[in-house]
Amino acid sequence: MAADLEALLRVALPPLKLARRERYLKVRRCDPVAATVAAEELATVERIRGRLARQGWWN
Repeated sequence: MAADLEALLRVALPPLKLARRERYLKVRRCDPVAATVAAEELATVERIRGRLARQGWWN
């Protein structure tokens, strides 16, 4: 049972962390000082999301 939960979390957590990071970056993008870094990191998030979607992990 614990192994099943551990396997589920190993699969489910990366997309959740990615979504949370994206939400944080969208807020930071409104800050002129942080906008450049946020834009670069959002591009990275989009690349990761695309890879996860191709693998069937992201809708």
